[in-house]
Amino acid sequence: MRIAVCDDEQIEVEHLHNLIENYALKKDYQIRIECFTSGKELIGRDRFDLYFLDFLMDEMDGIQVAKALNDKFGGAVTLCYLTNYENAAAKIINGQIYADGFLKKPVDPDLLYEKIDKFYKTSFWGRLELRQGRSFRTVYARDIFYIEAKGKNSVAYFADSQETFTHMISDVEKLLSSGKLFCRIHRSYIINMMYVASYDTKTVTLLNGVTLPLKNQSFHQTYREYMFREMQ
Repeated sequence: MRIAVCDDEQIEVEHLHNLIENYALKKDYQIRIECFTSGKELIGRDRFDLYFLDFLMDEMDGIQVAKALNDKFGGAVTLCYLTNYENAAAKIINGQIYADGFLKKPVDPDLLYEKIDKFYKTSFWGRLELRQGRSFRTVYARDIFYIEAKGKNSVAYFADSQETFTHMISDVEKLLSSGKLFCRIHRSYIINMMYVASYDTKTVTLLNGVTLPLKNQSFHQTYREYMFREMQ
């Protein structure tokens, strides 16, 4: 698991790095940590499995950095905000940017360790090994916008590409059932709820402009639970 820590205060970066490194050694977690004091430097790098991102920085604030990362990687980043500011959670919840959680500064080590445990396990769920004929392809679940049934195969649609896998859509649904990121909206479609732009009683429109038929009567409640789930 690759973790990025970004805070424009060097002492905070070093402190968090040491906490994560010591805990990883204690738990025998395979974690590699890289530290940044600049959001611009961070967004110039390849994707990390998890970002600990300071909410308020001088050059680029946490929301600006997160939006840049989402644009670069198709919205498929896992991030936890670090903040002294009580209104940070409200801004995140109000839709300025998606976040997987936040920690108040100074960081409580026990709360940090809970996050590490959660995200470490999630990082392995987040990788799917899907069959393509006689070979297998590993993808990040979060990269998938939606999945379409094509007979005995399934087509996964990404930000700028699509791939066919030798799985029936019901089999893919089972692989995704350990998380709450995906929803079967129709017998032929599974969507990633991160990418929902809007919906009505008959259709769901995704952020890439694709509109899909909606036949799942409980989708409204499922989506609300996803959007307003407790940030742990």
